[in-house]
Amino acid sequence: MAIELVVGVGAGLLILALLLAGRGWRFPWWGILGLSALVLLSSPWWPRAPELVEDRVGLLADAERERLGDRHALLRADHGIDYRVVIGRELGDLDRFAVDYFRRHELGAGGNAGRGLLLVLDVAANEVRLEVGYGLEAVFVDAFVAYLEARQMTEFFAVGRVADGILASTELIVAQAETAEGEVLPALAGSGGAGARMPARLGEGAASPGAAQVAAGDGASPRDVLAAYRRAMQQRNDNPELTIYGRETRRMLADWVMTPAQMDNMAQSLAACPIARELTAADGRRVVLLAPLAERRCPPYFFIREGQAWRLDLAGMMQAVRFGRDNRWHLEVGALGPYGFGFEALALDARGYPVVP
Repeated sequence: MAIELVVGVGAGLLILALLLAGRGWRFPWWGILGLSALVLLSSPWWPRAPELVEDRVGLLADAERERLGDRHALLRADHGIDYRVVIGRELGDLDRFAVDYFRRHELGAGGNAGRGLLLVLDVAANEVRLEVGYGLEAVFVDAFVAYLEARQMTEFFAVGRVADGILASTELIVAQAETAEGEVLPALAGSGGAGARMPARLGEGAASPGAAQVAAGDGASPRDVLAAYRRAMQQRNDNPELTIYGRETRRMLADWVMTPAQMDNMAQSLAACPIARELTAADGRRVVLLAPLAERRCPPYFFIREGQAWRLDLAGMMQAVRFGRDNRWHLEVGALGPYGFGFEALALDARGYPVVP
């Protein structure tokens, strides 16, 4: 009805312009058509292609929706993956809804060779499903999708951080896509139901933290503390009060969501990142551990001496270390603060990326 009304108004303007022209008024033909088109296309009722993030219930703030849309646009540009999100209420059977939506809007069709992903969240049914297009089934197998939802996404949903849960899951999607770059995948459009559906855990609340049982030992060095941190991540110990953390880090982690998937990813990263250099501040109170610069996904680690013990300073790292679209680390030079000593010998480009010789 609304569309019909808008079409009628546009046609009425066109007829009015023709009648006035018959009375001596002169309108350029392009002006008449342009005015009619403006009325039609600017109307909120005129049908448009779905957004990358379609929030039908207002669950996300405008800034959150835009941030997710920007990230998914980069995913399409960098990896050719057409990733959409639909948040609604009473969507019916999510498996059927996802397959129908894929077909209707041709996700991952054409030049993307079936490389489509669709995340559907039904807030009434408290269910979430990530649907995988034909062209990505070899990359995002059902087991990975179930892990992504259960061990990453819904951990955020449980504490009311839906946008952060989707964004954190996108980071794992990017990492998984990068491991499969160059593979030849079938050029088919649509989806055949691959993926996983499970309870969304909306507002369920955070699980109890792990036991405060990981320690580096008396007289531990920064390397020992980093090894203890790796053990904590292997054990999926998200307790923010571990003695390996500095005071500011413990305060930061008190409000942090540390998911099992994030801890698994961190443990794997630490295992793959050898320490090449240990740099100590002139006052002996801070240390930076650096991996070889060629290992661009192995960030530097910051340590602070509190009392007689070395502690991991994740709070300081959060201020100074950033990750680009391809997960390579770079520095926010102005935020290095007391850790600037660790990077004085490095050549940095204009964006703070170390220049590898």
